[in-house]
This record gives sequence, C-alpha cells and structure tokens, in this order.
Amino acid sequence: MNIEREDTGLLTATLKLKIEPADYDPGVEHALKAQRKSASWPGFRPGQVPMSIVRKRIGKNVLMKEVERLIGESLNGYIQQNGLRPLGQPLANHDVVDGNNWDEPGEFTFHYDLGLQPQFDVELNEKLGVDYPVVDISEELVTKEITDMQRRFGKVEDVTVSEENDMLLGDLIELDETGAIKPGGFMNRTTISLEYLKNEVARKLLVGRTPSEEISVDPHTISDGHDDLARMLNTDHEGVHQIQGNMLFRIAEIKRMIAVPVDQVLFDRVFGQGAVADEAAFREKVKNGLDSSLRRDSDRVFKRLVMKTLQEKANIELPHTFLKRWIQATSQKPVTTEEVEAGFDGYVAGLKRELVEQRVIEKYGLEAKGEEMDAFAKRYVTDQLGQYGMPAPEGAELQQMAGRLLGDREQIKRIRDTIVEQKLMVHFKNMLSPKEGRLSFDEFVNLARTV
Repeated sequence: MNIEREDTGLLTATLKLKIEPADYDPGVEHALKAQRKSASWPGFRPGQVPMSIVRKRIGKNVLMKEVERLIGESLNGYIQQNGLRPLGQPLANHDVVDGNNWDEPGEFTFHYDLGLQPQFDVELNEKLGVDYPVVDISEELVTKEITDMQRRFGKVEDVTVSEENDMLLGDLIELDETGAIKPGGFMNRTTISLEYLKNEVARKLLVGRTPSEEISVDPHTISDGHDDLARMLNTDHEGVHQIQGNMLFRIAEIKRMIAVPVDQVLFDRVFGQGAVADEAAFREKVKNGLDSSLRRDSDRVFKRLVMKTLQEKANIELPHTFLKRWIQATSQKPVTTEEVEAGFDGYVAGLKRELVEQRVIEKYGLEAKGEEMDAFAKRYVTDQLGQYGMPAPEGAELQQMAGRLLGDREQIKRIRDTIVEQKLMVHFKNMLSPKEGRLSFDEFVNLARTV
C-alpha cells in the first residue's frame, strides 16, 4: 500500500492510493474460505463447494469489499500519522481514470480529495473588549411578569361577548366564489387568540362578537403565516395555497382568562406558604428571579459575542469549492447546486464558529475528561431519581447506572457538550474580566437575535 499526497490549493490536497495484490489477497482469501465453509448451494454438500466456483460467483464482490475496507483503513491511518486536520471526510475523485479492472485485478489506483482545516490562533485576554450583557430589570418588566403570573394562576371562564384579549373557539369554513359554503371544502374547529393577533383590522372585526355568530374573514389575517394557517385547517402547507378569498368563521365559544388578584393567595402559590408577606417583598422576589433567569441568557449571549469577536479577529479562510462539493456528496437527501449556494453562507458561518470553539477548547485544555463525565452521569442519575422521590443508590450500583448512561452515544455527546459549555463560560469570565453592559429588555432581545 502506497499513499502519495499532492497539494492542490491552500487548503486542499489529493491523496493517491496504490493498492497491490499483496495488500488485498490475504483478506480476499480469508473471506472466500469463510464463505466456502458456510456455503450451501444446490448440488453440493454444505462446506464442499469447490473454491473455483465460490471465487467465480462471489469473488468480485468480496474483492471490492476488501479494497473498500483497505481504502478506509489506509486513509484514516495516513491522516492520523501525518497529523492532518480534515474538513469532513475525503471525497473520491472519479474524474481521474486509472484503468482499474475488477474482472482482472492487479494494481489498483484511487484518488481522494481532501479539504484541510485552516491554521489560526485565538487569544483570550481583556484586550478582546467584549462586555457581559445584563438586562436592567425595570419596574415595568417586573409588572409584566406579575401580570403573567396573575394569568397563569387565573381561571378560564365562558363569556357572551368577545373583548380584545379573549379566545374564540369555532369552525373555520371554506367558501366558494359566490360566498356560499364550498361543498367538500375545508372545515375545521380551531382557536383564535385575539390577544396575539397581529392584524388590527382582524382583531377589531372579532371584538364584540357572540357565540353562534358567523363572520367572513381573510384567513391570512387571523393566522401567523402559511404553516400556522395549515395547522388551523388541519392540512399541510400545500393545501393552504389552494385557498382563495375569505373564509367563514362560525363562533362556538368565547373564553376569557380571569386573572387572580395580587394578594397573599398569589404570593403563596408562587413562592410557597408564608415566604412573602406583602406586595413590596413579592415584587422584590420576582425581580430577583427575573435577574437570575436572565443571567443564564446573558451567559449564552456573552459566549456568542466572544466567539464572534474571536472569529472576526482570526480572519478564517476556507476551501469553498471543496466544501460545496462535500455538502452535495454527503447530504442525506439529494440537494441541487442552487440549494447548496442558497444555504452556503450560513453553513460557512456555522463551520467557522465550530472551528473557533474547537481551537479555544484545545488551546486552553477545556475538553471534558473521563472522570468529569462519570461524575456528571452520577449526579444526573441521582437528580433524576430524586425527582421521583427515590433515594439514589451508592457505590457499585450507582456506577453501574452511570455506566449505562455513558453507554449511549447521544447521552455521551450531551454530557460532553454540557461540561465543555460550563468550562468555556468560566474560562471566558476569568480570562476576559468583562465589564457589565446594562441593556433594556428589548435591547437585549435584539442583541440575542443578531449576534
């Protein structure tokens, strides 16, 4: 087996593999003998089929599988031994014809194209200049949270006349060109929450209505896009495109959320019996709760800000042509060149973020260690059992349960990602010593959406 490397660009290379009969013959012979032992073909006793017949019938397939195995093993070995950092996996280059003949096997030659990760460095220090975004918890925000609590612990009542925040249950019915109910058309029981209607005209149209009333409405004004309308009609996205003109909404029921008052009953339901004695203390605890909750969001936004800044400073270059080909070749569903182009900028941005995070983890030693994952799994098992009021096992039994959790590939990834995320956040705060940047809630939401 011989592998030659030819650099074809700044971050691309081609690996030329030459496979001799001496490489594949032992594996092929071993596989054929194993097949002969178990072969049960008409006219021959089990295990007595002549090797010449076995070779004639399945020799070519066995050869192709063995060569495929050798290629994968050799490529992985070459990449590891030479310290290469590929982007994705090597792609077979079928444009180069080397005269490989599977019917008369001899020396085989294969070409594989390789995309390589760019070389860049990251530096974490205070000069990075990234602030830690913090929401300024205003009294208005506290009041809004309390209003939501009042509704959350409130009750729903039937009413006879609709108001701006009510919920209407009824039948949405398709009409024909004349405005009559369309035979065989859409008809589905659905809900319209006036509080969340974005179209003011539609909201005003549905306020002041009573059960049994029928209103002609533009279905696109009472839904939030085609997917939402499809759900309201119990159909798919394509079905929505068939709808023309207005539809009939026949009101069946009107529901109203009756909020509970801000009093001791609400205090106890939110924070527990006797934990809060008056409204001032209640507002303070709500404010502290909001601050604690939003700090977790601040951590996530801060991390993205740091990664974005590191990415901009690194000025990472990527082999675009190779990546586009790689996306098309490895996609689970067939994708066109146009589809690849349409989503390529987003793919590149995500890949750069991944490379930067990977470099930070490597440089500062933040990868999750085996003992950390084991300890995490044990805590997770203990917490899960605790939620059901069950005592956590100890010693070998706890280790066995944690081992089963770590035997699941998806769980391993989740545990690893959680540990690394925590390490990154602690490291960023320690290395960057960020200043707090106070923002209004709306400013923070806008920042979270754009970073």
